[in-house]
Amino acid sequence: MRSVSIVGLMIVIAAGSARAAEPSFVARVDRTQVGVGESFTLEITLSVEGGRVDGYRLPELHGLRTLSERPSQSTQMQMGGGGTFVRQVYGWRYEVLTLDRGTFSVGPARVRVDGKELHTEKIAITVVDSAQAPPARRPGLVFPRGIPNPGLPFPGLGVGDDTQPADTQPGRGRRNFLRVQTNKTKAYVGDEISVEWFLYLTERQDKYGTTAEPRTDGFWVEDRTPANPHAGLSMNEQVYEGRTYLVAPLMKKALFPLHPGRLTVSPLESEISRVDFFGATLRTERLKTEPVTIEVLPLPTAGQPPKFDTSAVGHFTLRAEVDRDRVNVGEAVTLKLAISGQGNLRKLAAPPLPRLDGWKAYEPKVSVTLDPGERVAGTKVVEYLLLPERAGVTTIPPFGLAFFDPERGTYGSEKSNALRIEVSADSSQPAGARPVSAAMGTATAGSATAAPGGENVLALDIRPLRNRPTLRRDLGTSFYQSRGLLGVVAVPPLALALTAFVAFARERLSKETEGTRRRKLRRLAQRRLRTAEANLREGRLAQAFGEIERVLREFLTGKLGTQIAGLSWDELRSSLAQAGLAPTLVDATLAALEDCDRARFAPGSVSVEEVRAARDRASELILQIEKVPLRPVSSEVRW
Repeated sequence: MRSVSIVGLMIVIAAGSARAAEPSFVARVDRTQVGVGESFTLEITLSVEGGRVDGYRLPELHGLRTLSERPSQSTQMQMGGGGTFVRQVYGWRYEVLTLDRGTFSVGPARVRVDGKELHTEKIAITVVDSAQAPPARRPGLVFPRGIPNPGLPFPGLGVGDDTQPADTQPGRGRRNFLRVQTNKTKAYVGDEISVEWFLYLTERQDKYGTTAEPRTDGFWVEDRTPANPHAGLSMNEQVYEGRTYLVAPLMKKALFPLHPGRLTVSPLESEISRVDFFGATLRTERLKTEPVTIEVLPLPTAGQPPKFDTSAVGHFTLRAEVDRDRVNVGEAVTLKLAISGQGNLRKLAAPPLPRLDGWKAYEPKVSVTLDPGERVAGTKVVEYLLLPERAGVTTIPPFGLAFFDPERGTYGSEKSNALRIEVSADSSQPAGARPVSAAMGTATAGSATAAPGGENVLALDIRPLRNRPTLRRDLGTSFYQSRGLLGVVAVPPLALALTAFVAFARERLSKETEGTRRRKLRRLAQRRLRTAEANLREGRLAQAFGEIERVLREFLTGKLGTQIAGLSWDELRSSLAQAGLAPTLVDATLAALEDCDRARFAPGSVSVEEVRAARDRASELILQIEKVPLRPVSSEVRW
């Protein structure tokens, strides 16, 4: 962390002019003889008077290990001799740990000042047994040449420094590492296994990055890492094995084994680094966890239901309901099937919908909501859209779900209630209702009737204004001599000729050829699709689906030469096949019409992406059908 302090103001009156001193770059240690396993302090000081400083490189420490590093910066001012001189003093303080006995050297540190490289001298360090090493002492401050020592404290540079001695530094003798924790190393197939990764630091670092994510082959994975709004590491102090660390949770995953055997979660690899106040990297350290091996047991065969879903491991409840139990023919019913509990809800297959005679069922809409917490739990909702085709009473049998409870080691099952739906024939128009046209006609007649005793006084009292009492006698003579007479005489023959030409052109255009017929269909399809796009932009999804269905039906009507509005699905399939359409194209066309039909009855269950997909599919079908020379089903084209 960069800290700037104004050290002091020293006024020195000298007879001669003060001269700017050269940059000073020195390195010092508190002792040159250290015991094995002990640490010593290395201080590097750079003093410059102006100039650009960059490219600092820490010294090489062969056979030694850096425990901590503290950069600092201060400003010195000198006035006198007709000028003011400002010097910047940069400092780096390292705590260095010795590992083995012998003689080692602290390499030169390097830095550039105004493009010129400076370096410190090498320092020899002798490592002996702890009993032979002298006690540590704190070094005095090294000042640049030409500036007297004012005896004031410079934080981080030696004299007056209130930092702790080297042997009591918080990070001494410790290491940074990654740790992985799991709640179990033996589990059944489909059982939840919680795995967490943590970062343990002896001191704060400036940068952290993951270089290799753990691989989880053979598992279904749910990410359970808590969201961090600050987009960084959330650190807190914890005691681990008798030592205090800064601990940051990195990630948490819930793993569900997919098959028995010994499955391995590969190590997490990360990189931490420290930077100086120039932004240059001082030290980088790579960390790596140990791999995690999970022994996965197969599910017990005793008491296992036939065709058991291995994802149904946990504990679940089952509930089924319909939005209404009395409807008319053609009115849609929504059946909701909710599965709640703990387990792999995303992969868990819902009980299938039984075949219901007299009903048309559409593809279900599935949604999963997971609750926050230590275990993976929540609710999976499956919504079926059902459409009755005839009157009667239908009973939907109960849904059943079998599951395996890993805590008890036994199989269980859940069953919903049976559902009864009564379907009535489509009722006629309610009694007493009047047609809209009749009601409007009555209102119009009433408004046109004059009130009794009414009198129109406007026709009697208001007369047109005239600026002369008599008509002009030369009205006919002036018109005969004007240019308007030529227009009156020439307009009737020209109008007659234009009428004849328009009738001739209309007769020619009314003779519809195959080319004009195809162009007419293409223009109609393009207009309908543009209308669907406009409805989509304005959020009217049901209207957009209606336009897509209309363009398909009108296009098929024009191509087949017969109306298809009243045809059933089987009749339409037969007509398309009779016209010469390929079976795959027939299936795609019917599927597109069924999707539009579903959206018409349940507009709230469709999304914008589904409307766009239906629009694109309709355009593609029109292009494919247009390329096929179809045979008219009937000789009369009803448009």
